[in-house]
Amino acid sequence: MANEHDESAPSGLEPPPKGRRKTRILRFVLAALVFQLAVPLTYYLRDDPYDERFAWRMFSAVRLHRCRTTAVERTGEGEREIPLTRELHRAWVNHLSRNRRAVVHAFLRDRCEREGVDEVTLTNACVTPNRTPLEPQVYTRDCASGELDEPAALIVEEGR
Repeated sequence: MANEHDESAPSGLEPPPKGRRKTRILRFVLAALVFQLAVPLTYYLRDDPYDERFAWRMFSAVRLHRCRTTAVERTGEGEREIPLTRELHRAWVNHLSRNRRAVVHAFLRDRCEREGVDEVTLTNACVTPNRTPLEPQVYTRDCASGELDEPAALIVEEGR
């Protein structure tokens, strides 16, 4: 009959935990697992369908949208298009094209801080994977008042 503490076992291994220690370990593992599942679920409960930082992207049609992003600023002299890829790093342009509100708001705020700018508008014209055009997402900031005009909530999932 084998002894419970077999002397032939490698000396570096500990016996499995017992009692309260085992219960604490199992509770910790279970809590970590619940956390890992709950964080992505919060995406589906938010009002910003484009913020997918913690979402299960394999279930999302948003990632497959293709968007053309343009930005225009109005000054006393007229309007001029902002060359986004020359003004911003490509990663930030990608965030703008994905309608990430925090990035869009920061971009508009930054452009308004420039001398002589009265208003800034960012437009995303997106199409679904089957080339169905979506309602353009137009964000406008009045630089004098700081008032922000945002697009209505967009239903981004395609009909199946």
